[in-house]
Amino acid sequence: MSRAIEYRRFGEPEVLEEVERPAQAPGDGEIRIAVRAVGLNPLDFKTFEGDLRRLERVQRLIHPRRWFEGTSARFPRGVARDFAGVIDAVGAGVTDLAVGDAVLGTLRSAPGQADTRGALTTELVAPADDVVKKPNPLSFTQAACLGVASQTSCGAFRQLNLHSGDVVVISAAAGGVGSVATQLALSRGATVIGIASTRNTDYLRSLGAIPVTYGENLTSRVRDAAPSPVTKLFDCYGGGYVQLGRDLGLTGRSIGTLVPSPAAILKGAQFTGSRHSNGRSDLEEVAQLVADNAVKIEIAHTYSFTLEQVRAAYIKLATGHVRGKLVVNLS
Repeated sequence: MSRAIEYRRFGEPEVLEEVERPAQAPGDGEIRIAVRAVGLNPLDFKTFEGDLRRLERVQRLIHPRRWFEGTSARFPRGVARDFAGVIDAVGAGVTDLAVGDAVLGTLRSAPGQADTRGALTTELVAPADDVVKKPNPLSFTQAACLGVASQTSCGAFRQLNLHSGDVVVISAAAGGVGSVATQLALSRGATVIGIASTRNTDYLRSLGAIPVTYGENLTSRVRDAAPSPVTKLFDCYGGGYVQLGRDLGLTGRSIGTLVPSPAAILKGAQFTGSRHSNGRSDLEEVAQLVADNAVKIEIAHTYSFTLEQVRAAYIKLATGHVRGKLVVNLS
């Protein structure tokens, strides 16, 4: 039997419950992982609170032929996507991974496919294509932070055609995705204007970004901080940041957002992120950068694998003021 966190209705973290599941053998092209650590993302609580039902309606506007009705109504559903652990069983057709391999990954689903899996479980069966081998220098806690952040950042920069010499504004630059995106952009030769709270100014400066605090007169303060005209904007937060890009003179093709809205679509912004990822290759790239200490992972807090601790972690994450990542350690 395995222990898992799941939910049977949408709502606040109190809808989460701990259950026992029977052991499951991996099928063709799948592996079974003894999970050691799980990284949490805002996407998780937006899913179990039901916020993604609104985002699904927006996505149907963007890709009407790729979305199906009723995807958010199947229960029970698991929680979380990013994980790290050790393979303890391998299904038929898997040739590049073996029992005993330490791996990291993220659960991915195709547009229109209701995904009821979740990484917050002691035993996870997942497609082999969702994982990569963990570089030895990485702890399981670090490795569990990389899936969504890596594929989201790499996918967004691919879609925005980020290159050396660009000056890119990144909102929520101290968050779990934003901090990885900031360092990845810098590693590619771009100049980064990182928008965050005052308390994160020194942190962003330590990463090599030019920090700008959010608030009134943001457009003029970004212009004053930029050493040359801004060429790209990557919005990791939502709100008015797509409009900020337009106010800075950018066209929609130079603005990417992780938070789609009708207003953002009307402004021509690109809804981007992991949908434009190359999957395993992007994850391998960032994992190796972390192993080489070229990208640093900020871990704000770790939690144990109990229902009380998991609920507390998501309450903390939902405040929107977490620097870096929150991780649940299972061993």
